[in-house]
Amino acid sequence: MIPTPEVRSLFRRASEFDLLCDDEVDAFTLFVRERRLQPGELLFQQGEPGASLFVLLDGEVAVFLRTPSGEHLRVGQLMPGDVIGEQSCLDPGPRSATVTAITAARTLELTRDELDRMAREIPRVASVLLGVIIQELTLRLRAVDRRINAEIGVDDSPRSTPPPRSTPPPRSPPPPRPSAWQRLAERFRGAQ
Repeated sequence: MIPTPEVRSLFRRASEFDLLCDDEVDAFTLFVRERRLQPGELLFQQGEPGASLFVLLDGEVAVFLRTPSGEHLRVGQLMPGDVIGEQSCLDPGPRSATVTAITAARTLELTRDELDRMAREIPRVASVLLGVIIQELTLRLRAVDRRINAEIGVDDSPRSTPPPRSTPPPRSPPPPRPSAWQRLAERFRGAQ
């Protein structure tokens, strides 16, 4: 288990968790376990069953996808504060990527079983966490939709007819908001 002050500090950096009191954040530590990785060690491998998410506390990890030819293509690098594998807390399907430690790394692991137990014992904390996971997955899905549409040349901007003259001009949409996990990672990096 991670020391409570460290977990509390990590969660306080993400505004989504501002709703949680210190006791709720402290209770969260009963549901996670610390996992340490050495450089080159696998956190998990593409295709294996997924059953947990990880919060990277320190160190760096690389994300790889296996191509149809069997080659491992590096597609990302994650830093402290990033969350890894959150889809596995909702979907028991296979892992969609391989994650390997670049440096010595330390994570907090929350399994799907522990998330279920958290939902029974401290439902408010589980609800906040699930909301963040769903928001992150939704943002990723939208990003994939935009990339696919750009690749095939589809204009995915909303189509509208010109407004009648008596209607004020439409407001421009707000700029895209970083995901909850991106904001958590930025705050975590800024505090180091």
